Amino acid sequence: MTSSRYSMPASEKEGYGWITYASVMLGLVGTFNILDGIVGLSKSSFFVANAHYVFSDLRTWSWILLVLGVLQLIAAFRITSGSEVFRWFGIAVASLSAIGQLMASPGYPLWSLAAFTMNLLIVYSLVVYGGARLRETV
Repeated sequence: MTSSRYSMPASEKEGYGWITYASVMLGLVGTFNILDGIVGLSKSSFFVANAHYVFSDLRTWSWILLVLGVLQLIAAFRITSGSEVFRWFGIAVASLSAIGQLMASPGYPLWSLAAFTMNLLIVYSLVVYGGARLRETV
């Protein structure tokens, strides 16, 4: 058995599971944000009636979630490349999505809280295990 850190397969190195988690969850949260955006634009009766938002209305937040969802899908497919640019892009998009979910919480409070938590875990995994550490595993 060799002591070289490159002798282990990438899937067994420390943090690889967190990066996989971040990529998969970015894809899921991005898909859910796209669906929430489409539902908010087409069928506003799905969300809580008479909700008061931080600024603007449900239609504005639906567009914001739709755009964030598309950006999250882009990041999800590029995270595992080990690029610093896409690591920071993923952190930025997940952070914006977390803030957006908190501000859109009057429309669907429990889902917003769950999506906020998922985004925080994505940011954690990309900050701690992304970037140069990911390039070492690829």
